[in-house]
Amino acid sequence: MYKKVPQLLGILVFAASVACGRPTSPSATTADRFAIMAPASASADLATMFTEAGAADWADARSKLRGFQFYQQSLRSFCTTCGPNNLSRFLDARPSGAFAWLAAQGIQIGVEAGAVKEHTCDGRELGRVVIDDMQPVYSTGGHVTFIAMDEPFTAALPVRGADAAAMSRCDFSIDETGVQVKAFVDARKPPPRASGSGRREPYPFFTVDEIMLFIVAMDNAGVQLPFFRLDLDLRHRRNEDTNSTADLKRLRDFLSNRRIDFEVIVTGYDGKTDAGAVASAMALAYEVQGAIGRPHAVSFQDWSSDRSGTGTSAVNLPERQVGSLAWLVNNGVDVFR
Repeated sequence: MYKKVPQLLGILVFAASVACGRPTSPSATTADRFAIMAPASASADLATMFTEAGAADWADARSKLRGFQFYQQSLRSFCTTCGPNNLSRFLDARPSGAFAWLAAQGIQIGVEAGAVKEHTCDGRELGRVVIDDMQPVYSTGGHVTFIAMDEPFTAALPVRGADAAAMSRCDFSIDETGVQVKAFVDARKPPPRASGSGRREPYPFFTVDEIMLFIVAMDNAGVQLPFFRLDLDLRHRRNEDTNSTADLKRLRDFLSNRRIDFEVIVTGYDGKTDAGAVASAMALAYEVQGAIGRPHAVSFQDWSSDRSGTGTSAVNLPERQVGSLAWLVNNGVDVFR
């Protein structure tokens, strides 16, 4: 039998991409370890990272990490979109399994999960699903420190503009979305332990004013976010007046006043080549650092040939290879120091 999973507290991720959640013990880290590594669930060498041989290929990057993030589908025994990766490969990577090994390294484990999605608009049901997905982490000696909710308002609100023909949504109001997120957070009570949960949304797909309105709506619904993670994609400006530097400062101050940690995703835009992806990711890191300095955390994420996650994913190893995700962690962290 798996151990019971703790209650999800303050889970939310905005579409900019935004995510929220203050880290909780175990695996507390020092302030200078602010990086989170989030490889693609289908990356060919993901499970290799946890083997004895693979671990040597990202030793420096690992020493810089606060957290390592999995996408919830990759924690299952069977996943059609995860390439060669599944739960068995993570557990078989070394005698203790990947999750206990990460915990022993002092690295927090995070999970990105859907709180409201186009295919399931019921927050309580999605809360039940992610609890089941996280069970193996706890049963093998790990602990999920944070959950990043994957763009609940992007999936919940009515479609807009050119997106209207692309996908169906839940067609909720802002307040209705807040209620479903609260249902997701409250999916399991009483908890034996607690996990910090935050949210992710995209900018400038949503304006900073919209993002702040979403956070207020969640607060009104009784959801207290420990962190908010912004998915910053300046290719997708919805108006010519977008001032990203001023917007980032406004959002930082708004979150600070509400005691919500501000996190930012750094990822590459060009998924056709590793070199192109890394170049755009580093440019984004410099832009964020120039606007607001160092956020509370920076999530370095994998890229693929398109934004829907299909096509070729970047390699994670080795860290000496320009274009690998481990290389991006090492060099991206230096930008923010």
